[in-house]
Amino acid sequence: MEKKQNFIVRFFKCIGRAIRTFFVFIFFCIAYVFAFPFSRCKVRGKENVNKNDKNKIFITNHYQMYGPLVTFMNFPYKFRPWIIDNMMDPKKVEHQMGLMVYNEFKGVPKFLKWIVLKLVKNLMVFSMRRAKGISVSRENPRANIKAMQISSETLLKGQSVMIFPEKDYVEEGVGVFMQGFEHLAKYHFQKTGQIVSFYPMFISKQNKTMYILKPITYNPENDANEEKSRIIESLRNAMVEKYEEVEVNNPKIIRKKQKQEAKKRKKEAKKQKKEDKKSKIQELKD
Repeated sequence: MEKKQNFIVRFFKCIGRAIRTFFVFIFFCIAYVFAFPFSRCKVRGKENVNKNDKNKIFITNHYQMYGPLVTFMNFPYKFRPWIIDNMMDPKKVEHQMGLMVYNEFKGVPKFLKWIVLKLVKNLMVFSMRRAKGISVSRENPRANIKAMQISSETLLKGQSVMIFPEKDYVEEGVGVFMQGFEHLAKYHFQKTGQIVSFYPMFISKQNKTMYILKPITYNPENDANEEKSRIIESLRNAMVEKYEEVEVNNPKIIRKKQKQEAKKRKKEAKKQKKEDKKSKIQELKD
């Protein structure tokens, strides 16, 4: 009897997993179809990429969810991304995404929020695993030795590694970098004797363009601490310079921002007029 019961339980669990996988896949396809028109992105700077270089690490800005989305859908080279471990664990993803869903969908019934949360959670986990993401930890840097090993093996296979090193996901420009990713160059050199090239990139949401910049090559002969600082500073400086060139000092974007600010001021002025009218009517009533 127990064997039959266990078999029935396992059977229904398998059916449940199959149904869930099916609906997640359908949801992913629908999301892809709707996201594709908004995630189209030009790629500039391919000439900076040395095709003969097998040890390429691309460093780019996050730009909220826009950066990962456009790289997954438009980047012309095979790569494996570094992904925070929270986004690889279904339970942690549900907790993290739950805060966003319940804050963003105010006024929506709880059962609808629950459905959205489950769909988003499954979609995120499915996407990250499909991208063959390399799990990294922000809270415990020592646990990232395995990530270094997997990244080194990825480079040996001729694939690239993509890293989003920003500490905070800023809406404009380039955020402050988290330290630690630069150790991959030293680790890879010690294991294989091969020298890594870091390619800084800047993703411009305003221009809908991904810029690949000139590489910064690891120098094993330099002092370890000096080389670490040089790599981080050189990468971020290159990305900030490109940001200033294509967004801050771009006349088209300046005019666009001025128009957006003018619209905001008009909306605020209308709101203020309505509030003034309400207050005057209330005064007359009193």
